[in-house]
Amino acid sequence: MIGSDFSGKRSRFSESRSEHGDAGERSMSSVVRTQLLTRDVAKILAPHQGWKKQVSAVHNALTNKKFEQRIEDLTWNRVRSWFFGEARRVDYEEVIALQELKAVEEAKRARRELGETIDRLEALLTAPAAGLGGEEVRELGRLAGALDRAGIKAAGDGDAR
Repeated sequence: MIGSDFSGKRSRFSESRSEHGDAGERSMSSVVRTQLLTRDVAKILAPHQGWKKQVSAVHNALTNKKFEQRIEDLTWNRVRSWFFGEARRVDYEEVIALQELKAVEEAKRARRELGETIDRLEALLTAPAAGLGGEEVRELGRLAGALDRAGIKAAGDGDAR
């Protein structure tokens, strides 16, 4: 286009767009991101359950008074709309609450798995040393003691296990 004001120069918008990806690449919408987050949290809170129990688990966790990012007026149907990707829009606070809930639940799961590992180590240490040499038993004891000193077992005896 001769005489056009459009040129091959990069604009501020094109620069920010190129930082995030190619022109043909699309970023994930907040609705899709919320759907994925909701399903991830649901799998952690209610694994191997039907969708209704999973939605209920996410709803209960997000409206729990003990949860720091609690959403007070959140309805079960709103969570269901996230779960199925039917929401027309998603508020920033809702996405942040879901991200925080996912992080908290993943940390609880990791702590629980670490506690189970400690229990297995303790069982190996207390069992007759079948097939283990003295050096191996001492190494297992050192590992178990280090984990216990870190406060993992003592702190994990409550709700994390």
